Amino acid sequence: MPEFRTETGSIYYRVFAPKAPVAQAVPTITLLHNFMSSGEAAWGMMVPALAEHYRVLVPDLPGHGRSLGHPADYAYWAMAQQIAALIEAEGATQGHLAGCSAGGMIAQLLVHHQLVQPRSLTLISTTYSLNPATTGNQATLTPEQFKASPRWMEATAKLHDPYHYPGYYQQELLPGFRHLTIEQSIDLPISALSTWQFPVCLIQGEQDEFFPAFIVERMARAIPDVELHLIPDQTHALLFRQPWKVRETMLAFLHRR
Repeated sequence: MPEFRTETGSIYYRVFAPKAPVAQAVPTITLLHNFMSSGEAAWGMMVPALAEHYRVLVPDLPGHGRSLGHPADYAYWAMAQQIAALIEAEGATQGHLAGCSAGGMIAQLLVHHQLVQPRSLTLISTTYSLNPATTGNQATLTPEQFKASPRWMEATAKLHDPYHYPGYYQQELLPGFRHLTIEQSIDLPISALSTWQFPVCLIQGEQDEFFPAFIVERMARAIPDVELHLIPDQTHALLFRQPWKVRETMLAFLHRR
């Protein structure tokens, strides 16, 4: 299974491609997962359907899953640079790009700093800034507030510990998430989104407890070419709660574009 060397370790990734012969080369779609997850855990239910039409690049973010090592403090900009190098090595800088939650923030940094020139961008359960002064959003992003299954912490640890050491998740990854600052994550001005010259699909739970609907509604007003899909009665981590709905929405968007 491929690994991509970085200055702080290595990024584990997988590539999937259509099994049936195709008449011409298909574009790559890169899928970026949320913090504390892994590529397979976040996107696994999406990959088979996407791989019927696209070459699919699914990395584990630095320090996550089977990837080894990470930039200091898990800084999103530094992780974006490492992911950008992988995307370039895989010839996917002009392919489609998608990210959920923190993966969506890293995807936006890739675009903002012109590290990729995507054909399209899909953002799921995410925001353009974690700075309350920028967004007006006062919700606190902490693991204790995740509306997940009762034993989600134990399940999440199993995504990481077997590839590092027992207790890695609790001792390393979880504290890394807790200690993220605004400077280490994302704080784009909403005006930055108005420069995007490609189709964008925004998919958000209407009841997202961390990034309320007004966040993506503001993003949709700023982006020139955009589709906004608010999923009723759904909270954060929509990709895990209703992957079939996200898959249906995302494929329809990609096929239209």
